Amino acid sequence: MRKHSKFNNNRKTINDILKVSVSNIAILLSGVLLGFLLPKVIGVTDYGYYKTYTLYTTYIGMFHFGIVDGIYLKYGGKDYKDLEKEKFRFYSMAFACIELCIAAILVIITLFFFKEELKFIFIFLSIYLLFHNITSYYQGISQATSRFIELSRRNIIQSILVSISVISLWIVHEFYNIYITYRTYTVIYTVIVIILAFWYVFTYREITFGKKSEFLSQWRDIPVFIASGVPLMVANLCSSLILTLDRQFVNLLFDTDTYAIYAFAYNMLSLITTAMSAIATVLYPKLRRTDEKTLHNSYAKLINAVLVLVYGGLLIYFPLGIFVNWFLPKYSESLIIFRIIFPGLAISSAITIVMHNYYKTLGLNFAFFIKSIIALVVSGFANFLVYHMFHTAAAISIASIITMLFWYVMIEIYFVRKYNVKWFKNFTYLVLLMILFYIITIIKNYYLGFIIYAMSYICITLLFNMKEIQLLRKKKY
Repeated sequence: MRKHSKFNNNRKTINDILKVSVSNIAILLSGVLLGFLLPKVIGVTDYGYYKTYTLYTTYIGMFHFGIVDGIYLKYGGKDYKDLEKEKFRFYSMAFACIELCIAAILVIITLFFFKEELKFIFIFLSIYLLFHNITSYYQGISQATSRFIELSRRNIIQSILVSISVISLWIVHEFYNIYITYRTYTVIYTVIVIILAFWYVFTYREITFGKKSEFLSQWRDIPVFIASGVPLMVANLCSSLILTLDRQFVNLLFDTDTYAIYAFAYNMLSLITTAMSAIATVLYPKLRRTDEKTLHNSYAKLINAVLVLVYGGLLIYFPLGIFVNWFLPKYSESLIIFRIIFPGLAISSAITIVMHNYYKTLGLNFAFFIKSIIALVVSGFANFLVYHMFHTAAAISIASIITMLFWYVMIEIYFVRKYNVKWFKNFTYLVLLMILFYIITIIKNYYLGFIIYAMSYICITLLFNMKEIQLLRKKKY
């Protein structure tokens, strides 16, 4: 394997991460506007309905039946110019037809079986399904072939449109005293999704329009994509379910206002998730081009880097606490949930950014799927148990953190046994800073808490990485 393919000197990897990071900054800024202006504009109950809609959008990916994942796995690491255009024109047409049929079926079911708010929510979910999955198809090709500039542009366009929409609604509400409902923003957001889907179709018109391969010769590829992609798709779905199952429980077992407060806490959590997702987007194609020895040597370092970044990001808890109490006092109860779930971001980031990408690279999708299923069952049981014991949303959030820790250990066991990965330092760092965060945030003074956590984080991080720091100093001099 050539040197430039290795992590130690891979400038292209850093450049790709930076490309995606630039667009993620745009998403982050629009996310701040959406996360704090929309709840103020539409009120607690309507915000609960809107978050119910966004909760169910997390399941939409299962309706591409693994086709997107199968294409992603097969063509990951290849160059776009090497793709067989006639084949992909057929794939594009076939995929769009499949998604159109699924969306139509969901609309029919909704019209017959749902009423009032759920009818509105699921009709717009049907529309979202069609256009979001078409977008996902092109994004899968974009990421597999390392064309991150398209993803970056798309994110920037979406961020601009979302920001304009939210600011406009806020102005209309604040200065013209016009009542805004969640339905208004849901319609606007759906239009944005449709615009972005057509933008992708135009961008990838070369593999969408024109002469196609013969139907019979290429249709057999679709079941192949499904067979290879379903384990990854289900594993991704299980990962999403593990991370959202507590919200699903709260949505079903508590009233809309309680769910709105709970969902708002996760909305704040997504600010850090957005900032971290650039690494996950870029990592898989790079790992596919990396030799096995470098993969093994890089694993613990990547986990360490993610944990250090996330725990540094936890500093945002303190200014967010001050801001929410001032700007959105109706949602101040969400800070109780936010405090519990925030350290769990370190666990979920290590799993989704590093571990899952390693499992995909090493061809262990089925193993990841089985372990995720086990974690999902444990999560469901834990949430059910604590609900019947305590009947509080906070207890469910605690159960979700314990489940994620179990999931982390179960997934990492493979690397410890197979490659003798040094796990103890990273795991100790993860647990120590999590406990430290919980202890420090007992302090009601956010300013004092910020100072104490920042100093503790810096000292512990330097202590745990002293060896790496000394090696860097020796290389420098």
